[in-house]
Amino acid sequence: MYLKKLEILGFKSFQQRTMINFNHGLTAVVGPNGCGKTNIVDAIRWSLGEQKSSTLRSDKMENVIFNGTANKKPMGMAEVSLTIENDRGILPTEYSEVSITRRIFRSGESEYLLNKNLCRLKDITNLFMDTGMGSNAYSVIELKMVETILSNRADERRTMFEEAAGVNKYKLRRRLTLKKLDEVKSDLTRVNDIVTEVEKKVNSLERQAKRADKYNKLSSSLRELELDLADREYALFHRNKAEFKLAKEEAFSKKLNLESEIAKLEDEIAEIKKELYEVEQSLNKKRTDITAHTEKIHSVQQHISVSEERKKSLERNIDKYKQEIEELNYQLEVIEEGIQDNSEKLTQTDHLIQLKEKEREEVSVEVDSQKKNLELKRASLKVFAENNLNKFKEITTEENKLLNVEKSLERTNASINKLNEKIQTLTGNIAKTVGFLEELSLDKTDVEKKLAEAEDIYARKQKEKEELNKKLSGLKENELTARSIISSIKEKISFLQNLIDNLEGFSKGAKALLENKVWTTGTKNLLANIGDADEKFKFAIEAALKNNLNNILVETIDEVKRGIEYLQISNFGKASFYIPVYNNNGQKTLLQKIEDFFINRKMKKIIKENGFLGWASELIKTDEKWKPFFNKILFRIAVVENLDAAFELSKKYPDFNFTTLNGDLIHTSGVIEAGSAPKLDDTLFGRKQLLENLIKDIPAREATLNKLVKEIEQVEEQIAQIDLKVLSEKGRILINDLANVEKQISQFEYEKQKAVDEIEKSRQEIQELVTVSNSYDNERESLSSALSKLVIQKKEADEERERIEEEFKAIETEYNKIVARKNNVELEHERLCGSKKNLESSIIHGEQTLETTKRSIEKREADIKTAGEEISTLTEILSERIEELDELVYDKGKLESEKEIIDAQFKSIRENISTQEKLQSQYRKEREAAGNEVHSAEMRLNEIDFKIENLKSSVMENYSVHLELKTFEDLSMFDFNSRHTEVHGLKNQIKNLGPINLLAYSEFEEEKSRFEFLNKQRNDLLESEKDLIRTIEEINTTAQRLFLETFEKIRDNFIRIFRSLFNPGDEADLKLEESIDPLEGKIEIIAKPKGKRPTSIELLSGGEKTLTAIALLFAIYLVKPSPFCILDEIDAPLDDANVDRFTKILKEFSTSTQFIVVTHNKRTMEACDTLYGVTMQEEGVSKIVSVRFNEDLSVVA
Repeated sequence: MYLKKLEILGFKSFQQRTMINFNHGLTAVVGPNGCGKTNIVDAIRWSLGEQKSSTLRSDKMENVIFNGTANKKPMGMAEVSLTIENDRGILPTEYSEVSITRRIFRSGESEYLLNKNLCRLKDITNLFMDTGMGSNAYSVIELKMVETILSNRADERRTMFEEAAGVNKYKLRRRLTLKKLDEVKSDLTRVNDIVTEVEKKVNSLERQAKRADKYNKLSSSLRELELDLADREYALFHRNKAEFKLAKEEAFSKKLNLESEIAKLEDEIAEIKKELYEVEQSLNKKRTDITAHTEKIHSVQQHISVSEERKKSLERNIDKYKQEIEELNYQLEVIEEGIQDNSEKLTQTDHLIQLKEKEREEVSVEVDSQKKNLELKRASLKVFAENNLNKFKEITTEENKLLNVEKSLERTNASINKLNEKIQTLTGNIAKTVGFLEELSLDKTDVEKKLAEAEDIYARKQKEKEELNKKLSGLKENELTARSIISSIKEKISFLQNLIDNLEGFSKGAKALLENKVWTTGTKNLLANIGDADEKFKFAIEAALKNNLNNILVETIDEVKRGIEYLQISNFGKASFYIPVYNNNGQKTLLQKIEDFFINRKMKKIIKENGFLGWASELIKTDEKWKPFFNKILFRIAVVENLDAAFELSKKYPDFNFTTLNGDLIHTSGVIEAGSAPKLDDTLFGRKQLLENLIKDIPAREATLNKLVKEIEQVEEQIAQIDLKVLSEKGRILINDLANVEKQISQFEYEKQKAVDEIEKSRQEIQELVTVSNSYDNERESLSSALSKLVIQKKEADEERERIEEEFKAIETEYNKIVARKNNVELEHERLCGSKKNLESSIIHGEQTLETTKRSIEKREADIKTAGEEISTLTEILSERIEELDELVYDKGKLESEKEIIDAQFKSIRENISTQEKLQSQYRKEREAAGNEVHSAEMRLNEIDFKIENLKSSVMENYSVHLELKTFEDLSMFDFNSRHTEVHGLKNQIKNLGPINLLAYSEFEEEKSRFEFLNKQRNDLLESEKDLIRTIEEINTTAQRLFLETFEKIRDNFIRIFRSLFNPGDEADLKLEESIDPLEGKIEIIAKPKGKRPTSIELLSGGEKTLTAIALLFAIYLVKPSPFCILDEIDAPLDDANVDRFTKILKEFSTSTQFIVVTHNKRTMEACDTLYGVTMQEEGVSKIVSVRFNEDLSVVA
């Protein structure tokens, strides 16, 4: 038995379907880091039923689906199939080859398949139980599991031993038996409780019987009145429905007449618009000519305007230049006078500056002397003020302390008063609570007695009704499913009928020809409506016929010509036609026959190709007369499974077209139409046949539904006879009463205890607060005395401070006067210096301006000369432009008169069109109004149908009666409101009766038989309890024996293999925890290589740990070999010598166990029989390359 084959699709980095064929012996999986080697191990583990996403290195299970790359889209599903060769019969199945498949979808849904049949995870787990191959068994070992196997947490280590011993099934059986034992004990307790209460029920049955009798009389009257009311309402609804149907038909007829008138007007308007178009073309030509002449006139006028404006501008410039020369000459005289005045002022200002500098020096000396006196006085005032401020802060602090102490004292006294009041209140509440508790205890005893009686009555009837409800639920689900299917089919019929009536999906031209009968007298068919195909091939045929589905089938070429002429006149676009007689091509030439021979030979080859499903022409279902047409247009079109098969076949046979089941098409021209699969309702081909099939399917489904309804009625009648609501309501009321009483008792007891605790707590708080109050009182007296002394000291300091401040103010006033005088002197000095600088600048600026003015006069004289020459040139140009303008104006006037004649003709035609369009608009409004009337009538009809259905379902639900249409002569005069009031009154009377037990007459005999039955049930449960206890003891004995025998064998093998991997003198052992159940005790591993005495196995090196784990693993394999073992990079910590030992032991065990090793070690690779290389040629997508050393080199893509 071994792993034969692994298929991966969309799992982690394996985006494409990848197949790996495993062989006996050693197989290595190699490749660089990150290429996807461990993903193969994860795929095997996942297919075996692994449920922990963390074990698969993922945060959730959906993440194992290929998530896409920069060039590949994410996939929606992952699938892994594992094929196992069961040649040794280890798996408990008769099949020699077992295939396990697991799928998961993006939505989180998953499924398991066993030999391609759907199954449960439990079936997979049971299949591999105790075989060493489950997801939690020892068939898959990773490097990180070495630490886990050797760690102090020995759960996984114990799992391996139990798997080898085959005790898992015993532990499972023991767990299930213990669960059954608990259930039996629970049932036994419940049965004992019920038996003691059954006899108490008979006394209450007489009262219930009287109420049941009254209930039956009222129910009978209510039924008679309500059924009569329903019959009358049913008749009234049908009468109203007939009136609205008549109104709808009249409105619909009016709408059809209006649509006919609108079509005639559209034809007339189209003819007038054609004539209007010709006149408009002529008018546009004249307008173009006029526009061209207008543009030329504007251009000439613009040149004339520019020249005239330029001439005027030059004349204005000459006048302006002459005026500027006069102004410049005047400025020369003014500038020379200003320079002379500024020179005299400059001399006077120099003298005044010298006087002010002398006065400034005298004032500065006086200011410095007064400033020193002021600073000395300010310093002494500052020191005194700081001392005074400290005194103020000290007083404020003492006042705050005193105020806080007084407030604290007030709060403490208030708290003491509140606590005294609280103690008095709580003492009164305790007295009241004790009285309430005594009353509630009596109420509780009475309610418990009534509740026990009510529960006993309810339990027996509940089981009977549950079974009937379960049956009814199943029937109703089937009914709902049947109704949903019928409703869905009817909606689909309506939808398809609408599509067919409106010719949805067809060209405008095809629609126009099919809706109008004037162009042909024969039948009009569309290609899409004359054939059909199986649903499986519908998308493929649709894609193949895509360009021909709009073809209209006609019988003669004359009909084709009339159809084309109609389309041209109506301007409805184009349409495609097909004439059967054109399908006959006559006798074929020799070249054509040779060509047909080669094509037929290729067709025979294609039939044998993988993925080929059939020829498109052979999959069509149609009449014999249309088959030649389909054979012709579908010639050389093959239907294949998928797009990959289509690409491959298109490369081999480029002369053929290929279409897929998803509606993709590869054409011989190189055109590829592909993408998402279309919806079935969107297809045009076979739409009419689909509608006919759906209509035929409805009667059979409705018959099945009626049968289900009858079954439901029978079960509902049985359920109606069992009314648990009365019993449930009574029990619920008693339970609520008991809960309320218990809640009140608990609440009062809690409040009583709480009050006692609060009184004691309040007394302790009062003692503490009295002590605090005394301390606050002493502190207040101390603070008041200290504060009085500080206030007197502060008053004396304030008087001294006021005297010093007055002296400082006098000195400061004198100082400010001297400073103001100094500032005035300096300000005057600065002003004189500024005036001096301004005068010097004015003199320099005047000299510069004088030179500039002289140059400006010379320039303006030259400008006057140039402007005069340009004016003479412009005068000549203007005379030429005016002559050209006169000629253009004459030609434009002539064109304007011709345009007015054409324009009048255009307006006349346009008015005619407007009149026709207004009439058309009026007809459309009337058609819309008629449509609204139809819609309104349909809405009212739907409303009445809804009321009828509600009435029928209500009567059926309440009385199980089918309403039939009856005739009432007084229907118009009948008072429905009065009858509704009467029915409502009877219902209220029934409701006021409260819970009714309709079975009170027969319940005594039932209760007696129930008592006998329960006694028998109790005896059976006691026997079952004894049997289960014996079974658990047998299971424990057998499982312990098997486990201990297996443990000893593994221990001996471990010691021997450990010494072969290390040295003969090394110590190793396995110990089972003593004085504990062997099935629960810990298993300790002892490993001490020669020369080392580690206190714990954790202190071994990484390589030593790995070899120890390998020794344990193969010790288990000697006892119970696993059919296969997957080792994921466990040789990583080993050196070359230990790798050789590792590969040697692999070789020894490979005769009975198939090994698959994921490795980077070259020595391990050399020891293997088969190598699988994992590569990642495209980023994020893994691929497989395999090599068998005992065969020729082969590469698997």
